[in-house]
Amino acid sequence: MTNHATFSARGATHLERLLAQAGVESMHGIEILHLVRRVAGAYDRLLNEVMGRQSLSPPRWGILLRLWVEEQMGGEAMNPTHLSQSQRVAKNTISDHLRALEEEGLIERTLDPNDRRQFKIHLTEAGRSLVQEVTPVHAQLLNEVLTIFSTEEIVQLQRLLSRLYGSLCAQLGENDCLSTKSTNVETHPLSKLTR
Repeated sequence: MTNHATFSARGATHLERLLAQAGVESMHGIEILHLVRRVAGAYDRLLNEVMGRQSLSPPRWGILLRLWVEEQMGGEAMNPTHLSQSQRVAKNTISDHLRALEEEGLIERTLDPNDRRQFKIHLTEAGRSLVQEVTPVHAQLLNEVLTIFSTEEIVQLQRLLSRLYGSLCAQLGENDCLSTKSTNVETHPLSKLTR
């Protein structure tokens, strides 16, 4: 099966032939990767549409959501390094996002009283209100997208994507991925939301 969204029929056939000459018997890996990227891109566009009135990009929304969840769990404010690691972005990228969120009045930075070289990142009241207002809308929208699947299909999709992620992490080495335990469908705290 060739994905014609990436290539014309002629181009896809040519790519298959070139790969076959190189000893590659299947296009499945390319097709799956392309679909995963398309799903991620569509999700980002959908989130941009939902967040459009707040002019927040998906990465900035992820930062706000992470800070809010940490706050709700009774955790302390997070430092930029921890946020960078949890969001899987480079430190300079997280700095740009934090600067923009601070300019929008959604977060504030305070010096860490235990280490004056470090900053702690907190949600402002405006940031907290935004997350509390938009999170249910966002979650409901994603749930509506999944209504094309049965509950069993959702669980199967979660398992398959978890295995794919685990396989990619194994290729990268364990230090290059978030814990694969967090993607285990049976133990992940969000799994109960789809059952």
